[in-house]
Formats: sequence, C-alpha cells, structure tokens
Amino acid sequence: MGNDIGFTEEDQLLMGLLKEIDEKEEKKQVYNKVLLIRKEETFLVNTIKNNLDKNGFLFVETAMSVRELNEKKDSAELMLMYVDDTIDEARDVLVFVKDLLLEEGKELVLLGDRNEVVSVEKVIPKELIAGIFERPFDMRAIMDRVGDFLIQQRMQQNKKMILIVDDDPTYLKLIKEWLKDDYRVSMANSGMQAITWLANNCADLVLLDYEMPTIKGSKVLEMLRSDAQIADTPVMFLTGKSDKQSIIDVLALKPAGYLLKSIDRKTLLETLNKFFVEQRYKK
Repeated sequence: MGNDIGFTEEDQLLMGLLKEIDEKEEKKQVYNKVLLIRKEETFLVNTIKNNLDKNGFLFVETAMSVRELNEKKDSAELMLMYVDDTIDEARDVLVFVKDLLLEEGKELVLLGDRNEVVSVEKVIPKELIAGIFERPFDMRAIMDRVGDFLIQQRMQQNKKMILIVDDDPTYLKLIKEWLKDDYRVSMANSGMQAITWLANNCADLVLLDYEMPTIKGSKVLEMLRSDAQIADTPVMFLTGKSDKQSIIDVLALKPAGYLLKSIDRKTLLETLNKFFVEQRYKK
C-alpha cells in the first residue's frame, strides 16, 4: 500500500535503518562525553577544560545549579565536579547529584581541596564517588581516570543491566564492585528511588533488599508488578535472614529468586550467569 508523500516501502525501510543508526550514534556520544560541573570560570577550570580538549574528550559544561544540571544531565554518564570553598552553599546541587548517582547510575569524579571534599562527603557518601582528586591536581592522573571510565562505558553498552536496591550505601558499593566487570549496574537506596529509576530506565534484573525500612522489599515488588510498563522486570530478593520461615515468606511472593546477603562474589556471579542463560533459553 502506498503513502501520501511518495515514499516506497524500500525508502521507508532505509529511513528506519538510518534512524536506528542515528539513535545508536547519539547514544555513543553520551558515553563519550563528560559533564563538567563548576561554579564559574576560573584558571583551574580552564586548565581542566584545556586538558579535556587536548586529550580528545568531549565535554558539556554546567554551573552549580539544579535547574541547569537537570537540563544537561542526560548529555553524559560521567560527571566531573570541580568544587571550591563555596560548596557548602550548594547543598541542593549535591543532593541532586547524589540522586543522579543512585537513580540513574551516573558516575562522579570530584576535584577539590580536602576540606571541600569533606563537605561533599557529608551529602554524597564516599562509596558513591568514582574518583577523588585533591589539590594540587595531577592532570595526567585525572585525564587517565576519565579515559579509563569512558573506555569502560563503551565496553558496558551491550551488557545486561542490573539495578541494585538497598538502603546500605556500603553494601550497594560492594555489590556494584563485584558486578561491574560483567554487567552494567545502577543503584537505588530506597524503594521509591527504585520505582522512579525503573519508570525512566530498563533493567534486565533487579536485586532488591527484602528488609528495607519505610517501604519493604515486598511492597516495592507489589508496586512494580502493578505497573504494566515494568511488571515483567525480573526481581531477585536480597535477604539477611536464612531461617526456614523467612525463606518461605520470601518465596511466597514468587520472585525470580532470592540471594542471602552473606553470598560471596564467585557464587553471586555464577547465580546471575545461570539466571541469564536460563532467561535466554526461555525466549
């Protein structure tokens, strides 16, 4: 059947393929960019920009503003934040960045004096920060860290995505470290953050803490299954309780599986690998 603007089926097929290529290239650009967060132009900020440019890195700049950061947050996966002695005045920005790290899986490299770094760590746990560089800056080391991250991001693009949900930032960081070489990993430290993340992103598996405060893991699973867009997302519970009744309670919810928090890295990876192999054969 023809169409009103004169395109043949072959033309439409070709345009569809070109659109897919453009979308893939746009996604690659996101993974090749750095989002530079700074208060204002200074000598050190310009030095950082010159080094990024000299080393062939693309970057987008944003001021210490929640509004501007929100507008540009999707332009890059890596945030390079330069902080000065006014950082205590930007608590709202730090809270927003923390949410990006937890809800959208962004990464943060922090640049500043020791006192400024401490101020940031009062809002953003050290476990969530991918790299910290204190003055005097070693620009070579900073550029190497940026380069390593961008290479890792490109390698990660075709890997399965796992969302880890737990209220303990130390445990979140540990599991992410264990999984990051084999999977893309995002983190959420509450049930609501998990639901918000899933509303805007796709996960191949959710590792969900069963005993979270405020909103229990069972309630999060119920909320997830009530949303048609994300109802089919597989969920494995993480639980610290290994007694018979606790396991029965967990299995009654019919998750994709459950994992004891005492699990070691090797067993965790073997379990996840087996799960994804079985998922592949089910399709």
